[in-house]
Amino acid sequence: MKKTLLVTGIAALMLMVGCSKQPKIENAALTNTTPTQTEKQTSETSMMQPTGVQESVSTQNATLEEETITNENQVPTSVTVTQQNQKFAKKLASIVVYFDFDKYNIRPDQWPKVEKLAELIKQNPSNYTVRIEGNCDEWGTEEYNYALGLKRANSVKNALIKLGVDPKKLTVISYGELNPVCTAHAKWCWRLNRRDNFTYLP
Repeated sequence: MKKTLLVTGIAALMLMVGCSKQPKIENAALTNTTPTQTEKQTSETSMMQPTGVQESVSTQNATLEEETITNENQVPTSVTVTQQNQKFAKKLASIVVYFDFDKYNIRPDQWPKVEKLAELIKQNPSNYTVRIEGNCDEWGTEEYNYALGLKRANSVKNALIKLGVDPKKLTVISYGELNPVCTAHAKWCWRLNRRDNFTYLP
C-alpha cells in the first residue's frame, strides 16, 4: 500500500514538473521568433522607403522637365495674333486703287488690285473691319469731292462683295480733298490723290 502511494506521488510530481517547464519553452520560442520577424519588417521597411522617395523625386523631375520643354515650345497666342494682324494691316495699306478724273468706276488696270484685296481679306478669318477710304483731288467744291470720294469707296466695296467678301467686314468713308498724299499743283500730283486707301480696324 505504501509502495503504491509512493509511486503515485512520484508520478504526480513528475507531471507537475513537466507542466511548469512547458510554458518556459513556449515563451522561449516566442522570444526567439519575435526579434527575427521585427528585424525582417524593419529591414523591409528601410529598403522600401528610400525607393519610394527616389521614385517620387524622379517623377517630379520628369514632370518639371516636361513642363519646361512644353513652355519653351509654346509661343504666346496673343503675340502671334498681334504679329499676324500687323502684317495684314501693312498689306492692306500697300494696296491703292486709282481713279480717273471725276470718275468713280474701277479702271481695268486697277481690277487686279481689287481681286488681290478680296483674296487677302477672305484669307484672314479673324474678327476685323476694313475701312475703304475714298479720296479726291483739289478740283471741285468740298461738298462735291466728298460725295465723289464716297462713290469711289462704295464702288470698290460693291466689287469686293461680288468677289465673295463678307459685307460685315467692310465700311466706307470719304475724305474728299482733305487727305492728299501730294500737294503740288500738277497733273501727276492730282492723279495720286484720286484714289481709295484701305485701313485695318481691329
